[in-house]
Amino acid sequence: MKDIFREATLKGLFASSFGFFREQMKKQYAGLRLFGVWISMLWCVVRHGASPAEYAQLNFDKKSDRERARYFTMFRFERFIKKANAGDKQLFIDKAAFNRRFSAYLRRDWLDVSQASFEGFAAFIRAHGQVMIKATSLSCGKGITKYVYDPADDLQALYEANRDMLLEQVVAQHPALAAFNPGSTNVPRLNTMVDGQGNVHIFSAFLRTGTGEAVVDNMGAGGMAAHIDVDTGLVTTPAIDMHRREYIVHPVTGVPFVGFRVPHWEQAKAAVTAAAKEIPDMRYIGWDVAVTEDGVCLIEGNDRADICVRQFVDRRGWYRELTAML
Repeated sequence: MKDIFREATLKGLFASSFGFFREQMKKQYAGLRLFGVWISMLWCVVRHGASPAEYAQLNFDKKSDRERARYFTMFRFERFIKKANAGDKQLFIDKAAFNRRFSAYLRRDWLDVSQASFEGFAAFIRAHGQVMIKATSLSCGKGITKYVYDPADDLQALYEANRDMLLEQVVAQHPALAAFNPGSTNVPRLNTMVDGQGNVHIFSAFLRTGTGEAVVDNMGAGGMAAHIDVDTGLVTTPAIDMHRREYIVHPVTGVPFVGFRVPHWEQAKAAVTAAAKEIPDMRYIGWDVAVTEDGVCLIEGNDRADICVRQFVDRRGWYRELTAML
């Protein structure tokens, strides 16, 4: 118990997840059964290092202790990531640093506004017409907006307001992926692990789609995700959102999830495999890959890609398999 609570930052995350657990369990249980679930959750905190939210999201209330042992939890993941990713984490914290390091895989124009003159900034805007404006150090879809150029706009004011941001050319995604939700870039995430011999394993993948007018597809921003079979690029499950609601078809457009085959899948796998080999001391990475009509391009990499979301979408645990590769 003492080791579990050694990380002060994790204490805060643990406490904040009680609300999600309470909300989800009240939908399913009442009376003595609800009390029993609370006892079970507390046992999982001690035995498995699971947060209350993970207990709910990973359906631990319906799993045996042997099944729970196969899952990463918040505290197991912290121990794992310290061993797996000992390299330059700044590459994945700073989007400008990421773009510079992996420029060969981006296949789109971008501009670090902090290093650009007003003239360079204005020329980039006018050349592309519409751009993504990204905060360089935020994640989970935060700090990302889409800007469409209007000649009447005050570009000087826009430049001054975004001096610490990144501009990127908008990716023209493949029509088959745009069909899910035209307002967002709907991307596969491919998750890699480098084993002790330097071999790259794409151990999991899922398709993320946005909803409505949101320009991002993150589940935390109202999006959803469906499991992709790594060998074939075929979506094999309904999509699921953060509230554990499942969708056979996209709720906005009605496009079916199960049976959808991601275009250029072999190219996507080749791109993330090559990128992962370039940073062998950052062994666990989640890669967001945009798919266009003529190929693929990396959007970003995540050195702390949410393992709970991954297991939630995959409907399985990855703890034993990934730790065996360390």
